[in-house]
Amino acid sequence: MSRINQIEEELRQIEGGRFQTLANQYLCRRYSLGNCVHYGSNFGTDKTTTGVPDMYSVEDNKFFFAAFTSSTSDIRKKLLADAHNCLDESKTHIDSSLIDRIVLCHTTPRLDPSITAEVLNIDSRIEIIGPEAIAEDLDKKYAPLAFLTLGIPLGKGSFISPEAFVKRNSQGRFTTDQSKPLLYRDDDMSDIIKSINQNKAVLIYGQSGCGKTRIALEACRKFSEEKSWGFLVLDSKYSDSIDEDIELILTESESLIILVDDANNQVSLDHLLSVCAGNDNLKIVFTCRKMYRNELVAMIETRLKHVDIELAPLAPEKINIVLENEYGTINRSFRERVTAIANGNLRLAIMAAISLTEGNREAVREPYDLLKFYMDSALDKYTNRERLLIEVVAIYDGLDIVEGDPCYEKLLKMGYNKIEIEETISKLAEQEIVTTLLSPDKELSVRMEEQNLQDFLICHHFAKANHGSYADFIVSTSEMPRASYLKAAKSMVEVCGSESVNSYIRKECEEAWNILERGNRRAANQFLTAFNQFIPVKALAYVAKHIEGSSRADISEEALGESVTSDDSVVLSILVSLMNLEEYSDMALDLFVQCVEKGTEQLSQYRWACGANNAFSCNIKNGEFKIENKKLDVLVDEYHKTGSCNIAVCLIFLTEAYLASRAERVSLDGTTYTISALSYNFTPELANLHAKCFRALSNLLGTEYEERVKSNFRQRFSFYGEKPGAKHAKGMNEVLSKIEDFIPLYIDEDSTSDLSCSLCINKIYEACGQNPLLNLKKFSQATFDALGCENAFSSVEKGYKTLPKDLSYERLEGVLPKLVEDSLLLEKQWDANQAIENVLLEIANRKPNAALKIIAEFMKSLGDAHVVPNAALSYLASTIGAKNLRKELSKALDINAYPALFDSLDLLVINEGLDNQVLDELLARLEDGRYHFDLTTLEKIELEHPGYTLLYTTKFSESVKDFSNVWRFFGSKNEKHISALTNSFSSNPSPIVDLYFRAMEGFSHFDYDLSFLRCIVQINPSVKNRFIEYSSKLDFDVWHELMQRISVFWTESDGIAWQLLKSCIDDVLNKPLKRFELSSLFPIHNAAAFSDDVFWCRFESLVVENRTGIENLYAISWAMSECNDQTRIRALSYILTLDEEGSTIGHLSLRRSSMSGSFEVGFIPTKQREIDVLKAIEQQLPAGVSYLKHREWLAKTIEYIETEIKKEKWDLFHGRH
Repeated sequence: MSRINQIEEELRQIEGGRFQTLANQYLCRRYSLGNCVHYGSNFGTDKTTTGVPDMYSVEDNKFFFAAFTSSTSDIRKKLLADAHNCLDESKTHIDSSLIDRIVLCHTTPRLDPSITAEVLNIDSRIEIIGPEAIAEDLDKKYAPLAFLTLGIPLGKGSFISPEAFVKRNSQGRFTTDQSKPLLYRDDDMSDIIKSINQNKAVLIYGQSGCGKTRIALEACRKFSEEKSWGFLVLDSKYSDSIDEDIELILTESESLIILVDDANNQVSLDHLLSVCAGNDNLKIVFTCRKMYRNELVAMIETRLKHVDIELAPLAPEKINIVLENEYGTINRSFRERVTAIANGNLRLAIMAAISLTEGNREAVREPYDLLKFYMDSALDKYTNRERLLIEVVAIYDGLDIVEGDPCYEKLLKMGYNKIEIEETISKLAEQEIVTTLLSPDKELSVRMEEQNLQDFLICHHFAKANHGSYADFIVSTSEMPRASYLKAAKSMVEVCGSESVNSYIRKECEEAWNILERGNRRAANQFLTAFNQFIPVKALAYVAKHIEGSSRADISEEALGESVTSDDSVVLSILVSLMNLEEYSDMALDLFVQCVEKGTEQLSQYRWACGANNAFSCNIKNGEFKIENKKLDVLVDEYHKTGSCNIAVCLIFLTEAYLASRAERVSLDGTTYTISALSYNFTPELANLHAKCFRALSNLLGTEYEERVKSNFRQRFSFYGEKPGAKHAKGMNEVLSKIEDFIPLYIDEDSTSDLSCSLCINKIYEACGQNPLLNLKKFSQATFDALGCENAFSSVEKGYKTLPKDLSYERLEGVLPKLVEDSLLLEKQWDANQAIENVLLEIANRKPNAALKIIAEFMKSLGDAHVVPNAALSYLASTIGAKNLRKELSKALDINAYPALFDSLDLLVINEGLDNQVLDELLARLEDGRYHFDLTTLEKIELEHPGYTLLYTTKFSESVKDFSNVWRFFGSKNEKHISALTNSFSSNPSPIVDLYFRAMEGFSHFDYDLSFLRCIVQINPSVKNRFIEYSSKLDFDVWHELMQRISVFWTESDGIAWQLLKSCIDDVLNKPLKRFELSSLFPIHNAAAFSDDVFWCRFESLVVENRTGIENLYAISWAMSECNDQTRIRALSYILTLDEEGSTIGHLSLRRSSMSGSFEVGFIPTKQREIDVLKAIEQQLPAGVSYLKHREWLAKTIEYIETEIKKEKWDLFHGRH
């Protein structure tokens, strides 16, 4: 029975009270209701009581009424009574005009339409919802509600109810009871629920045992209750049906919040994220340990808007109270001792309270000891030999019982046999300590499920029981794709971390490095990057040797124009890490400067080391900025000694990161984590650092880096609006007051940029109640005027404005050179050009004759950057005549040197009126090989001078040299303009055809909808052949994009368009690589095309035409393989039905040519849909013996896909995606 049939059957049998409970929750979700009152239900039960209505909700003083009935006798009478009762003010005791909507829910299937009409006719506010609609919504949108109220299974068990999750955790031997009260977390709870409301996803991370799961569970539950949302937990235990369940439950669900506990351990997390990203009605809460936050955020942030919240451990005194009140630990000294050792890990403290007796409490010295007593009791049914086997599985993070697997090979060498291993694994699986999976080849794979147990076993195996050497383990796994030793170290440090454990790791790392440094370079680099803080001396020696042996290089060239960063420099990773260890900071800084000065690494790697990732100390509590100040000092000292450009650019990178006041990296116990967008609050210490940055950068003034340095200075002390906010001003003033002696070095020119900065600085001081700092007398009046003119036309409010009409003529002349200077600066170009246009217009208004000379001089002053003062030219043309204007300017300026200016002048002349001399001059200008006018302009001339358009176009096609602007000749695309081409070129289409293909060469997208091409083909049908010849010479990507644009002609009623497309299809089908090219000519991404009968008529005709060409049919099926499923079913069914003999069997593309998945997300759901498509094709085939071979081929393909799915699950189980 299908899922929806199960729901319908439950609704058919449901009794009144349960239906009322279900309907209450269903309507709350469907209509997003708040403040619902279940007036017809007994509180806390599934029993009904008398009341009208059965449920109501109030919003904005408007009522939502609902009435429910599960009656199957005389449904008409019941619905009519419910409707009238809801409108009866004597029963509801409210004004019926306040009712916004009345919903009547019932369980009678196939309601007679006459009853529906009669009830709806009572009042327009009435709606009726029957069991069919409820079942549809429960199946697609509210699956959790169907599970919780009707008991309909949720897929195959990957998602469970929060109650089931709590029950299992409470009964688990390695987990903490989640049913206890949540204490001392009110503030955290408030922040988390607020974050859930505001974001698609929330990640709660923190150290092991801090209570992440418990608070996440409670936050999701509260949110669910407040919003009437469903709430499910993604089972942390592995399920090979997880991908099917994600698709089934989450794709269309609404009003659902999901908790993903220990999210880093979920094998199908990418798939989960991609589905959630496509459903706006889902929210998701993750938890993970702090050590996994970096990799988890990297996955989440690419798909979902999220916020991550670090959950701090409970204070010792609060843990003390929890142990006493909740777990009955009376002995105060023992509680205090456990609390101190647990170091905020509430789970450890609880485990100790549960498992330790009076006799063994004195043996507790460190976190490992707390775990040991608990874990020993949990593993008491396993022999020492079995426990050792479990330890090995834990340190390798899984096991495949197959030859070549490192964990399996290790166990065999230790004397275990396959049967013994399988028996132990079976016992572990029964306790849910591990999960197992069989490969398609029946090989057994095992993965650990209990992180707490795994952490303990790793530490016990290496650091305590001496069952194996961690150094040997590092060496033996160092060259694996995912080196197991990295996770093992994190487990030991995170959960069992103590001085004795850290000392052990340091000793073992030294031994391992003595071997690794002589071996594989990649493995050695990976090890040093991760563990340099455990062996700092050896790491620094490695760096020194690398620098000494490297060649000197200049990394400064074009350094400031790039922004790419890369973290793959082992040397810089080591130095950045060790700068944060106080004992080794100076040595690391010294080597860092040497590394920069010599240029031993790549530019992108220096950007990473000096940028936001690593400029600031890794210590999140960093407040004095000691290391940051040291970095600046050593770089400045080295620059004074060497004048190195490498040092200069890295100094700029570093200061820019400091001035942004954002850090993106913190560290804990030698393991690095990334924290995005950590912004430092502005403090006196940060002000000192910013001031020091500008003192350091002042050393680069007068060098090639001066403009970048000055730009940074201006940017730091700029603000929006006429004046800065008080808080912002105070911060900027605090920095400025420390560098007042240096400000004249940064502001030393009579420019609008320096004047603008000076005005900002003075306003900063004024906002802080101080006198202006800078004297503005050094700036000329022209600079003031230029800045005012620019700001008058700026899109950003500057507060300092000057309109050209307010300036004297002399000041107008003086302002132009300043505006010309600014027009050459990218950041001021738009404002300056606008100001120039308006200044020249004002000059033309006042002195037209003088304006001619000024415009000519202005054009000469611009060099290659030509600004055309169109407004001034139009005004002058209206006063002295366009022809005279052009004549006078042509005396002062070379026409060929200023094409844009004279194009504007020619347009003015055309609008004024033409004679033969002007027409000849327009033709003569074409000899420069440039574009000047478009067809729209020529149409105006054509009205008075018939034949001129063809004459001009012929001349242009013969003379044009620069094809990049030819597309502009075709002008606008309105229907009238395009149809005019026929009139102008019907007698001789060659010139316009030539120009069309030159325009395509210069800018292939100009005729995006191919309307010009269609018109030209109509004039000259042979253009189809030229188009195919032209397209055959294109690069594949350009050709593919062009053919996709033509593919829209499949459904065009215009026969010319279809013939053009058909010519392209026939051409491709005659090529050897037809299957790769033909798909470009099908509208595979246009679903609307496949609902058009025109498409299918033409498609079937194409198939029939090529039915004897097996290769062509294969190419057609390949082309259709990227279409939606329904289209593929129809297309393939048609081809196979047509081929009764079966000649195409094995020669059609039954599957998508490219899966709509990825190696990160996986392909399982897509492959399952492939199976559904093939089954649907089989059902479409005609009955009869002739098609048995077709069905056999489809069945074999389905079987092959099912094997692929099993292999996919195997890879996901091993974390290979």
